[in-house]
Amino acid sequence: TVKILCDFRIQTDKVLTHNTPDIMLVERNKVTIIDITIPGDSRVDEKEQEKIAKYQDLNIEIQRLWHKPAVVIPVVIGTLGAIPKALELHLKQLKIDKITISQMQKAALLGSAHIL
Repeated sequence: TVKILCDFRIQTDKVLTHNTPDIMLVERNKVTIIDITIPGDSRVDEKEQEKIAKYQDLNIEIQRLWHKPAVVIPVVIGTLGAIPKALELHLKQLKIDKITISQMQKAALLGSAHIL
């Protein structure tokens, strides 16, 4: 079984600035921290690294307190569909096969167009 937590504040012994990821998958033997962002196309690589760094402290605390391996997976798609090189690898880690990267790009683009 998998517990899915959305925008759920994680309590830890340490006071953490970033303790509310977008999605957290809690499985019997591992924890996956997922954070999603749709920045401007020129900033996708920067935002990907930012998301990984942002949740490193939470990642460490979860491993220490819950005695399970944890991983941070950023899902970053630019407003006009640009993607970081590692997105395909991140989605493979999540075992996502029902939706393609091109479908995600289309959703981001249509969402951006709707805002404008």
